[in-house]
Amino acid sequence: MTRLLRFMAFAIATVGLVDPAITLSGVTRPRIALLMDHPALPEADEVRARLARDLSASYEMIAGVTSDAAAAIAIGDRYPDEQPPESLLVATVTTTRAATPGARIVRIDAPREVPPATAIHLDVEVAANGVAGQTTDVIATLASLEVGRASHRWAADEKRWRASIDAVPVGEPPYQLTVRLKPDTTDTTPDNAATARATTPIVSGFSRTVADVVVDLRREPFRVEFYDPRPSWATTFLRRALEADARFQVASLSFTSRAISVQTGGAVPLGDPRLDGFEVVIVGGLDRLSGSDAAALQRYMRERGGAIVVVPDQRIEAGPARDLLSGGISGSVRLQPDLVERLLEQPAKLTAPSSAVSLQASELLVLQPPSAGSDVVARLPGDAAPIIASMPRGDGRLLLSGAMDAWRFRAADNGAFDRFWQATIAGLALAVPPPIAITLDPPLLRPGERGDVIVRARSGGLTAVSASLDAEPIRLLPEPETGVYRGRFVAKSTPGDSMLDVRIAAAQSFSASRAVLIRSDVRRLDRTGGPSLAMLASSHRGIDVTPDRIVELERFLRGAVNAAPAPHTRHPMRSAWWIVPFTLCLSAEWWLRRRRGLR
Repeated sequence: MTRLLRFMAFAIATVGLVDPAITLSGVTRPRIALLMDHPALPEADEVRARLARDLSASYEMIAGVTSDAAAAIAIGDRYPDEQPPESLLVATVTTTRAATPGARIVRIDAPREVPPATAIHLDVEVAANGVAGQTTDVIATLASLEVGRASHRWAADEKRWRASIDAVPVGEPPYQLTVRLKPDTTDTTPDNAATARATTPIVSGFSRTVADVVVDLRREPFRVEFYDPRPSWATTFLRRALEADARFQVASLSFTSRAISVQTGGAVPLGDPRLDGFEVVIVGGLDRLSGSDAAALQRYMRERGGAIVVVPDQRIEAGPARDLLSGGISGSVRLQPDLVERLLEQPAKLTAPSSAVSLQASELLVLQPPSAGSDVVARLPGDAAPIIASMPRGDGRLLLSGAMDAWRFRAADNGAFDRFWQATIAGLALAVPPPIAITLDPPLLRPGERGDVIVRARSGGLTAVSASLDAEPIRLLPEPETGVYRGRFVAKSTPGDSMLDVRIAAAQSFSASRAVLIRSDVRRLDRTGGPSLAMLASSHRGIDVTPDRIVELERFLRGAVNAAPAPHTRHPMRSAWWIVPFTLCLSAEWWLRRRRGLR
């Protein structure tokens, strides 16, 4: 008996040292990711609890998408914060959010950056429900100081209002502005009290009435080139107005005769690729403009995305200058705007909806009719036809000034001529895409939050694009759109600022930097009104159901997500329970030997 016990203990030890492996065939539960709104609606919480109860026997339910997830279920009424991979199967459960009375911010448009000593123009779109007769204020604050405000009283049939605010930047850039919606407080009826409660901010950083906006400081001046095939008084005084403003770096190329030109400030011919380094090109002397000049300007607008300002000093006849103003091609007929010359006995003050100052002029070119997508910059009082209009041209814009003799009245209204053109051209230049455009999504991050960087490189012969965050490289992947790259990064774990650097190598090398603001109290707009959640399911081969059709979703998942058999390797001798028979065998063998008087 003692020999048997000793042999069994020896066998257990020997097999444990060999550690044999046994291969078995089996299945594991596929992992299904649950994507929820933040904050989640009570109805969405009920759907999540039911799915976890019904599917937990067949699937492992996890929060958030992982690399080994077999499918995902998005629950809510909007796109989730965490975008699933395109290859992942996604089903959706669309819940409904009851429409509450009150006003909410739908969209905020702000510039990427502004030059020094320039107001930040904000366009805030507000939607309303059941607030007729009430007043809503939109307030912009910066560093706890109110820097802009707009007010509106709602009519019975109004549902939308677009507020324009010019906020004065204070403090150090980048500027973090807070746009807040203040509901009506003049009425204390129960209905208004309900409205005030409905418009209070929502938890978890999402809100209907308050949001943060980040605007950086533009440190480089606007580069503007004046091109005159012949000298022109209209462009001469416009150039002097910009030269008096430190925000502009002005260059000029003027032909005093066919063989003699005057070049200043690093100006280049229109056909030179270096023209893409300018944001705005201002053209005068249009009767001497050649066909090659017009073609180069068209390329500059449509491909570079630059802005052209056409400043005529006389009626524009047929020719290259008239072709430059064409709005497109319909069949084989080129569509050209009709320019009607109008001469006034006394100068008229033009109304400028987007500017606080206006011009005076008596010799006018009226654009009739304006092309599609045109913005009226200035018009005659009581007349809808534009005198100065901005029109889209590919990725760029063309601004036509029909105030031909406005320069004669440049001293009127305390120099309104200079201030009007300085503000107008600065606005055009701000809208021109730079050689490297960096977009952050979201623009303001919480500590440890994931963010996306989108890089748009507008340069021919692109060979390499690289990005880094605080000297840590970011992997950029090309998007379907030419010259667009996207990368993902994780913000640092403590509030503060990081620096994002992007470099491109092409015919000309460019680099750009952008500050990444990391704050613990980020406020973002509630995304109600965006794309429906059903679009997410249709684009990821899934189905969309309502909470009362959960059974259909469960049936779909059981048919679409199955556990495939897979081999599993087991090492049975690695179990700690083998120590029990090993110890029993040795102890019994020792006890029997002691009973016999053996050692």
